[in-house]
Amino acid sequence: MEYMTKDELSRVLRIAKEQNELHWQMILTGFYFGLRVSEVTAILGEDVEDNQLTVKRLKNSLKTLQRIPVTNGSPEFELRLHALAKVAGPRERVFALSRQRCDQFMKRYCRLAGIHRSKAHFHSLKHSIAMAIWKETQQPGQIKSYLGHKSMSSTMQYLNESDSLKAQEVVATLNY
Repeated sequence: MEYMTKDELSRVLRIAKEQNELHWQMILTGFYFGLRVSEVTAILGEDVEDNQLTVKRLKNSLKTLQRIPVTNGSPEFELRLHALAKVAGPRERVFALSRQRCDQFMKRYCRLAGIHRSKAHFHSLKHSIAMAIWKETQQPGQIKSYLGHKSMSSTMQYLNESDSLKAQEVVATLNY
C-alpha cells in the first residue's frame, strides 16, 4: 500500500475543497486520524467533544481518543469537524455517505490531482499519516498507539513500505 506525500495530499485536498466541502472534510478527517473509510462514515456528532474525537476503530484495533488538530498553515488542511458535528447532532453520522460513494470521489479527486492510481483510495490516507508521524519521530510506538494497533506487527506493515520506497529512491540516484 502506498502513501501520499504532503504535496500530493495537498493537491487532492485543494481539488476536493473546490468540488465539495463535505468530501474535503472527510478526506482530511481520514488523514488526520488515520481512519478507514468505514470508520470516518461511522463518526457520530457525539464522538466530537471538548476538542477531541473518540475514534471507534475496526479490525480489532483499539478505540482511541485523539485531540482535534488546529492548523495555522495551509487552508486546505483546516479541519472543521466541530462545526460538522454540531450540524449533524449527537446521534447522527457526521459524514452520512456510503463507502462506495467515498471510493468514487476519492478516485476522481486523485485523478484530477495527478495522483497515481495506486494511491487513489481512502486507505492511503491512513498510510500517509503513519508516514508523516514516522518522518517526524522515527518512533514506531507512537504510530502504533496513534493508529490504535494492538500489535507492533500491524504498525510495521506501514513502515516496511517506507523501507521499500527509500530503497527505490536510492537505486534511482545511483550513477553506474
